[in-house]
Amino acid sequence: MLSQFISATGWEPFQWGQNDCALWAASAVKAVTGFDPAEDLRGTYATWFDCRRLIMKAGGLEALIAPRMARFCPLDGDGVAIVVIGGRRLCGLVHAGRLVVKMEDGLRFLDDYSLVRGWSW
Repeated sequence: MLSQFISATGWEPFQWGQNDCALWAASAVKAVTGFDPAEDLRGTYATWFDCRRLIMKAGGLEALIAPRMARFCPLDGDGVAIVVIGGRRLCGLVHAGRLVVKMEDGLRFLDDYSLVRGWSW
């Protein structure tokens, strides 16, 4: 099911507050489980600066995402992950052992990343 989501949505453009790295991952959660962990965030920001302000107000990316993912178990296989790539904390999907991240220039499939925290359903 996750591979279908990635195939179906990977071509959709990156858009802050609609389809950025974290909201794309939240959309995957919704597609697989029916629960949207970011329903209240969608459409509430429109720029990188607005996103950064929201993250900082929450106390960081993990502090923003972790409570929303509390109903899920720690990452074990496929799921949502907060990772560090090139010094940046991003949110993405782990699928078949690889990280998939929605970036401004499209999807990135990565094997080299540092896992901060993750959740499986």
